[in-house]
Amino acid sequence: MKVFGVFIFVNALFIVFLECVPSVVVHSIFLAYIVLAALPKFIFGSLLIRFKPKAKFHSQADVEDDGAEPADWHISRAPILCPGCNRDCTTRLRCDNCHKEFPQYAGTVVLTACITVYHEDAKGLNDGVNSFELSTLSFDHKRCNLVFIVDGRYDRSEKVDLVQRETAVFLLARLYGVDKCQFEFDDDAVPRFKEGCLINGRPQKCPSQPYVLDDGVAVYTGQLSRGMPFTVLLKRLNQGKRHSHELFFHYMHTGQLPKTVHSIMFVDSDVEFAWKRNRRSMDHLYHGLIKNPSIGGACGEIEVMHWYQNPLTMTQYFEYKSNQFLAKTAESWFGMVTCLPGAFCMVRPKALEQVLNVYLAVTTTIWNKNQLDLGEDRTLTTQLLQGGWNTVYVQNAVARTQVPSTLIGLIKQRRRWINSTVVNMVILLRHVHRLKALPLLLALGIELISSFTLPTAMILLLYDLAITAGLHATVSLAIVILWIVIIMTLSLTTRIEQVAYWFHVSSIISATAIVLFIILMIQNYEKFIHKGWLELVVLLSWFGIIIVSSIIHRQWFSVLGVVAPVAWLLLCPTMYIVVPLYAVCNFDDLSWGTRGA
Repeated sequence: MKVFGVFIFVNALFIVFLECVPSVVVHSIFLAYIVLAALPKFIFGSLLIRFKPKAKFHSQADVEDDGAEPADWHISRAPILCPGCNRDCTTRLRCDNCHKEFPQYAGTVVLTACITVYHEDAKGLNDGVNSFELSTLSFDHKRCNLVFIVDGRYDRSEKVDLVQRETAVFLLARLYGVDKCQFEFDDDAVPRFKEGCLINGRPQKCPSQPYVLDDGVAVYTGQLSRGMPFTVLLKRLNQGKRHSHELFFHYMHTGQLPKTVHSIMFVDSDVEFAWKRNRRSMDHLYHGLIKNPSIGGACGEIEVMHWYQNPLTMTQYFEYKSNQFLAKTAESWFGMVTCLPGAFCMVRPKALEQVLNVYLAVTTTIWNKNQLDLGEDRTLTTQLLQGGWNTVYVQNAVARTQVPSTLIGLIKQRRRWINSTVVNMVILLRHVHRLKALPLLLALGIELISSFTLPTAMILLLYDLAITAGLHATVSLAIVILWIVIIMTLSLTTRIEQVAYWFHVSSIISATAIVLFIILMIQNYEKFIHKGWLELVVLLSWFGIIIVSSIIHRQWFSVLGVVAPVAWLLLCPTMYIVVPLYAVCNFDDLSWGTRGA
């Protein structure tokens, strides 16, 4: 409730300030937000990235805290260096300079993929496995090790998780090429192969049965069609994504999984990153990571799969696109991408060894749990930056993911995202001080403040627009206050599933209000231009930056295709008022929010 109290206090001060200053000052503040928060991203992420490709990376020699303790984790393997010229020959096993070959190291793992699995459907799992089989790599596929971690045969109440059982069986059937009916379950809910398996439709000898470790993890091993070795770790109990990562790192540290040289890839099992016309995303991401020894992590572009499904998915499509070609490109210019999404990124093993003690720390407070358990990818990124590593965005490494298609699913997901982002952004700004990235740090600081004041600012902006468009001031104020009181009361006192109707009604009414505002503005355009010209300047500045950035990065369809931006505009009150209010009212909600977690 402390965060909720801070939210109320900050917004009360914000409202008093806005009421005490002239309207032109208020409008100037909104314009300053565009200049200080959005313009630096446009300059460094769009203009300079085209005309000055050399990014101003942070050097690890500039790390403030040089007294770091030796790493307690050992998950990396030394690169293969040519004895003649000391070149790294790990990838090709051949030195282009000395022409020496190193066939004795053919079994060295170059890249290990950590693939987390929880309640994904059959299509998503199939897309994920297909992506590894379709990917074109600059090294032998046999040197890429896949580790699937299935998060629990039992849920946290020690009951068999039937949805997870279906997920695990389909994954095993897809990996081994057998039918789902070829499995049976033992007394501990471990899927085992029946006698006389049909593999790819033909009677063949069954694959090796899984073995169960002392911690209850069932282990399956095999190879995909292109020779990629895989291991499936089927956990006994569901304990969350970060625990799956801890298990993965522990097995690498103890030698139960092979250590890797260059990269550890984090990817969700239903993310598609390779298809017929895009087979090199994985390779692009790999080379984006290893091209500079100061880079600790790299992420690619994440697209929304089936974005045209409904207005909610269209809104998320526009948000994903604009955030990536505007924000992530700017952050990458400074070597400070603030979030390497756990859905699709790669991290250098050496960098991970330095931060795993903090990343895997036991959580004791609500603040810690929002930081570590609900925002594990942001936390890992923050720790990498704090350790002096650079993080980058690789635009030609493209992946597709599924997004919530229902309003309640979206609100629950964004509650987790918003709360974990606020916590990690506070930590980032407190501990990462890079003079070379001062414009970006300033923009991030403004964004952090605006995350508390944005709902109020949006409400006042809509209220101001309503009055300018000719609506009665008292009526408009009463409607807005009633709306906010209802949303906050429901958010604080009731589970969202029980009051889903009210959130849907709120979304429909607010979208309708936006349409009515636009109609009234058109009808009273002379009055609006005379009184609300500064609001118009603010809106046009924002959209202008987005449009020009989209053209520079050849993503113009996401903006000029009109449909997605219109959906986003209609849902602005929901996305930037209702969702943040729900998030701050439920800061102590530590559930994952999606897929029943």
